[in-house]
Amino acid sequence: MQGIPGAYSEEAALKAYPQCETVPSDEFEDAFKAVELLLADKAVLPIENSLTGSIHRNYDLLLRHRLHIVGEVQLAVNFCLLALPSVRMEHVKRVLSHPQVICRATTL
Repeated sequence: MQGIPGAYSEEAALKAYPQCETVPSDEFEDAFKAVELLLADKAVLPIENSLTGSIHRNYDLLLRHRLHIVGEVQLAVNFCLLALPSVRMEHVKRVLSHPQVICRATTL
């Protein structure tokens, strides 16, 4: 899986394979390489989401690494806007985030 323990990718992996041992990786490509090198049996990676569509980078990696999709997990993803307790919403001028999260944050 790409991400750290507790990431949505780990949640998806455990939903699909409840008894699995997850192996975190820094990048999507690292997860593909782990399967190719037999360091992992499978990789659980996001391919699409309901709001922003396909995650093209992972489709490209599928073609490059010649791995195949063997299952699907649907997972609800929730995001939170964090600030110091004294900050009021109308004072928020700038948000730092991953681009996929910004695309999904339509209610702020």
